[in-house]
Amino acid sequence: MTIISGVFVFILGQLILKLIIEPIQEFRKTLADIAFALIEYANIYSNPGCADNELEKKASEEFRKLSSRLNAQMYLIPAYKSISKLFGLPSKDNLLEAASALIGLSNGVFKSPIDLVNINLEGAKKIRTLLGIYDPKSD
Repeated sequence: MTIISGVFVFILGQLILKLIIEPIQEFRKTLADIAFALIEYANIYSNPGCADNELEKKASEEFRKLSSRLNAQMYLIPAYKSISKLFGLPSKDNLLEAASALIGLSNGVFKSPIDLVNINLEGAKKIRTLLGIYDPKSD
């Protein structure tokens, strides 16, 4: 009986690890990657159309990939609404809004007839707020 209960506890632990803990760790890594990209490409999205075309394309692709990963990883976490509260993750609505804002940044790095500077800076601020990413300018 002791062996059976030990095996059961091991299997239960592995299920929790694989179904909940590992997806949350990957999700948090994506949040860190977003925080990194917002700093790394700040010179690109705050000056649309001024950087080399290859840099603009790279920044655009990175923001689009991060938006896609953020959206997809939310669905890997079972019962996201409950788990997010338990682990202090952003709400589903905030995630979807942040993913949309990342797409906006992705589209806003190129030269445009309209002034995108303020739109992009507000978008980056919105992403930080929605995802709970520290913004040193808010102090």
